[in-house]
Amino acid sequence: MHHLLSDLEFTHWTWMIALAVFLGLEMAMPGIVFLWLAIASGVMAAVVFILPDMSWEWQMVWFSILSVISVFMGRQFIRKHGEIPSENENLNRRSAALVGRTVKVASAIQDGRGKVKVGDSLWTALGPDAAEGTKVVIKSATSTELHVEPASE
Repeated sequence: MHHLLSDLEFTHWTWMIALAVFLGLEMAMPGIVFLWLAIASGVMAAVVFILPDMSWEWQMVWFSILSVISVFMGRQFIRKHGEIPSENENLNRRSAALVGRTVKVASAIQDGRGKVKVGDSLWTALGPDAAEGTKVVIKSATSTELHVEPASE
């Protein structure tokens, strides 16, 4: 019986295509996941170019080993060098970007809780009691709550 895999052959071009596919996936789904597999594919392309008689089974073994090594080395690199700082530290943190703004109380703050209007949105406000329409300053923020104090006129 003739096996389908008996005629399987991986050349350096196969690994170059894998490299391109993994880089394309990394660009489509960023998160530094497929980059490490792309690096392993690139190394395999070089190895198979130098050793063209390597069987596909050994190529898969070495690709697996190289993938694991590149993932661990990449994780170490990212841990050591950290994330790339953003020019805007409040990017994707809307509540933090509101700190310092003066807003009006939309629903009286009683017993330390109420609502303030920021643009066209209502936010839960925590702070000293204040009547509806009073101006308050946002002093700090969590994901859904704003800590406010009376605005000095």
